[in-house]
Amino acid sequence: MDKVKQTTTFFGKMFSILLLLMFAMPVLALESSVDTAMGDEIVKRGVTIYGVVIDKKTEEPLIGASVAVWKGDKMVTGVSTDIEGAFRLVSEMEEFELRISYIGYKELVIDSKSRKLEAMRIELEEDSNTLSDVVITGFVSKNKETFTGSATEITGMELRQVSGTNLIGAISALTPGMAMVQNTSQGSNPNHTPELVLRGMSSFSNSGQQVNQPTIILDGTEISMQELYDLDINEVEKITVLKDASATALYGSKAANGVIVISRKPILESTVRVQYNFTGNLQFPMLSDYNVLTPAEKLEYERLAGLYDGKGAIDATTGLPVQYQLDELYNTRYKQIRAGQYSDWLSQPARTAFSHDHSLRVYGGAANLRYELTGRFGDTRGVMKGDYRKRYSVGFKLDYYISTFTLSNRTTYQELSVKDSPYGSFSQYVRMNPYDRMFDENGKPNNNLAWDLDNPLYEATLGSFSTSGERVLSNSTDFRWDISKMFLLTGHFNLSSDMGWNDNFISPDSRTFKNVTELSQKGSYTKGTSKGISYNGNVVGTFNKFFKDESLVSLSAGWEINYSDSKSESFQTIGYFNDDLSFIGNAVGYPASGKPYGTISETADVGFFATGNFSWRNRYFVDATWRTTGSSQFGENNRYGHFWSAGLGWNIMNEGFMKRVKKNFDVFKVRGSAGYTGKVSFSPFQAITMYQYLNDYEYKNGIGAVPMTIGNIDLTWERTFTYNVGLDLSMFDRRLNFTLDAYIRKTTDLLLDKAMAPSTGVTTAKSNLGEMENRGIEYQLDGYIFRTNDFYWRLSTTGYANRNKITKIDKALEEINKNNQDKANQYVTPLPQYAEGESVSALKLVRSAGIDPATGKEIYIKRNGEYTFKYDPADKVLIGDTEPAFSGTAGTNLYWKGFSVYALFSFRLGAWVYNTTRVTKVEGANPEYNADKRVFEDRWKQPGDHAIYKDIADSSRPEQTDRFAEKENTLSLGSLNISYEFSDNICKRIKLRNLRVGVNFTDILRLSTVKIERGTDYLYSQGCEFYLNVTL
Repeated sequence: MDKVKQTTTFFGKMFSILLLLMFAMPVLALESSVDTAMGDEIVKRGVTIYGVVIDKKTEEPLIGASVAVWKGDKMVTGVSTDIEGAFRLVSEMEEFELRISYIGYKELVIDSKSRKLEAMRIELEEDSNTLSDVVITGFVSKNKETFTGSATEITGMELRQVSGTNLIGAISALTPGMAMVQNTSQGSNPNHTPELVLRGMSSFSNSGQQVNQPTIILDGTEISMQELYDLDINEVEKITVLKDASATALYGSKAANGVIVISRKPILESTVRVQYNFTGNLQFPMLSDYNVLTPAEKLEYERLAGLYDGKGAIDATTGLPVQYQLDELYNTRYKQIRAGQYSDWLSQPARTAFSHDHSLRVYGGAANLRYELTGRFGDTRGVMKGDYRKRYSVGFKLDYYISTFTLSNRTTYQELSVKDSPYGSFSQYVRMNPYDRMFDENGKPNNNLAWDLDNPLYEATLGSFSTSGERVLSNSTDFRWDISKMFLLTGHFNLSSDMGWNDNFISPDSRTFKNVTELSQKGSYTKGTSKGISYNGNVVGTFNKFFKDESLVSLSAGWEINYSDSKSESFQTIGYFNDDLSFIGNAVGYPASGKPYGTISETADVGFFATGNFSWRNRYFVDATWRTTGSSQFGENNRYGHFWSAGLGWNIMNEGFMKRVKKNFDVFKVRGSAGYTGKVSFSPFQAITMYQYLNDYEYKNGIGAVPMTIGNIDLTWERTFTYNVGLDLSMFDRRLNFTLDAYIRKTTDLLLDKAMAPSTGVTTAKSNLGEMENRGIEYQLDGYIFRTNDFYWRLSTTGYANRNKITKIDKALEEINKNNQDKANQYVTPLPQYAEGESVSALKLVRSAGIDPATGKEIYIKRNGEYTFKYDPADKVLIGDTEPAFSGTAGTNLYWKGFSVYALFSFRLGAWVYNTTRVTKVEGANPEYNADKRVFEDRWKQPGDHAIYKDIADSSRPEQTDRFAEKENTLSLGSLNISYEFSDNICKRIKLRNLRVGVNFTDILRLSTVKIERGTDYLYSQGCEFYLNVTL
């Protein structure tokens, strides 16, 4: 009851504030209108100026364009255009400049004596190369000139130059400080959702949850990384990546990892228009990362490794030496190889994949009513046979304008259908012996393979499958009320419902059950379903006051609520007598140790926020934000969190000492900010004790409840304190642009699993423990070598360096270190060992003195410097960091009369890699499997040999030492885009408004200092996209 009372009190306070805000604004608006009316009466005898502002290309009216009267370097008066693009104002002076500006368009300056000032038709030309005048933070829009935070803005066109379909990859490539998490095992799997990290990791991994990913906001509603992955890139108008506390503090408890704000294309007033986008994608598998042995080389490797050495053994059945059988086996395989037997296992699961994506947008409307209908179908195929990812969506949006009030409603239905490749992991094919025939004389997969290996092609011919899908229906409503020139009220409300499913069938004929004799235990079907509902809403009031000396006061306050409820269920059946009987009703039972499984998740949070910005004479700026958030995921002791930020800015360009050189500068600003943001990085119900029911107890008919989690009412928010300083510089009419940021991020109260006493019934519970820090620097530089109306050549580069450090370690981390050390031999890749003063991604290995020339054994170096033949994981020391020391991109864009060539290179420098290929396919290779060609190189053979690797006959897996650690530098050409946009004259001749065609080559080139197998579970790919964008 106390919890309910607290929540009710909080809602009551928020509702009171909202009512006060709504009733106060009309009163203030009335005062403002009276003042304005009195002012109009005074100047009504001046020069009247009126007309309309339109887009030069589309001839559509521009709503909200600024029309101002200037005398010298001071603004005298000004207005904004209405929903029809019209304006009217009066000037007391007869000689002045009329300046017309609009976001994304070139400013137009008109001398009062140069033309008639009545019934003006003013055409503004779009300028995609100018910096945006507004930073969109999701809740409010802030003036770019007075913004003190750190943000990167990306237009839809810039995204599509990098990729026509891979939105996440494009965001990562164009945002300094953002990295896509390297997952070399999944390669180019279309059904694997990538992960993004901004400015380094600030949390420890937590039970598979992606705790370091930024918050993603789409038109006011938070979405998941998978929803971003499946979003149509053609719908995107602009993306803003918010990085520091000043930029993200409005999101409070969700802002510690940064925020990605996505705005979809607005609806323009026009007659009916039809826009169609097509992208075809041709991808080829990349097999160049694999350098496996030929049949002759593999047979020789087996001989050297001793597979054909009987070592004097006698066959118990025949009484003859085993060597006779091994010699016969060797000779048989040798003859097959001489006869030309060579099975290309690597190409069997691979394919050249063709994908296609279609989107249709129909929009139009008059000044007071506009509509948009969208549809999309995408069929993505990977380079491993049999998989797909199909996307379907339809949407309808309606914008309604009533004087100063705007109402928008969007309804969207999306469906996703996924199927995994039946060919399994690619690593199965890499290890197959090339002298083995893949198929028998009947054309069926050969199951009589050397060394009793299973044929992965056999599994692919069975009826096994793994499919999943999802359906989502969402509706969002937005309103905007321009109460007066100074007061604005906005709101956003969203309701979403989703339903998902997954089905996994393993055929009874699968080799998975080769050791199972009971028919009723063969074959399995696992079925799962999920459903959920969520809603969110916010209301924001904004006050803006401009002064004639170019000073500005901007204040906003708002309220937000979020709620989510989801459930998932799954169960498994077994006993399928036939490969074709995959219907779940054909099962004969359930696994003895299995039972139905389900999870439930319910979360709610509310928040109140206020932000203010003051600019004095467009020289000095002050930003401040405060947010209070209450979350149901915490106990009553820490249910509410408070977050804030403050920022300062200095527009050096407008200082008096810059007058002589001011004409060369467009922007010259330094800024700094500091503030607290937070994060909730755990699943619900951790603050309360949860129970599960079991039926294997002695009492109460064998049924009882035991704890699943032990509640921690003292759980609190992970908090990140961020310092950021930056420089924004633009010169020579935007021909040279430079942004530099340096930051420090300190995260406290990190959430970890703390060991619990056995008497509690659980092994771990969530608790706030360690601390972590990230320090870094990032830059963005671009400039035009040449620029005219018909031709330009633009160069750009970005780069960043981040250093992560654990600043406080707890006993829980020490326990993790001990467990990882005990399990080290179970994993090829070294498990983390956390220590204060070192990175979360530190690579720790035992130092090696190489192979002993006398014995052929490896010599290990202990922590105290002593040499030993005994390996001890406690002797591991820091070798380096698996994250790069420096990363970045370099791009060039050449444009001439509609033709455009764009290339984007990326580089990663100084990342340490533990080369698992050398560990498992060279020195530690199993001679029964295929191996890397380097398996023969630099081997110890006899006493006195100085070699890198041990004896080839020693197939034991080497210990985790720095012999296999390498520093990797990579350079890749990720995108080469060639396009042509037809001129307006040509488009008019063929009855089109716009036509653009192009081809984009992806992942063309990759150079690396480390030779390692990539795409071990799923292949990497490279290829090309060809696209068509047409507007009728």
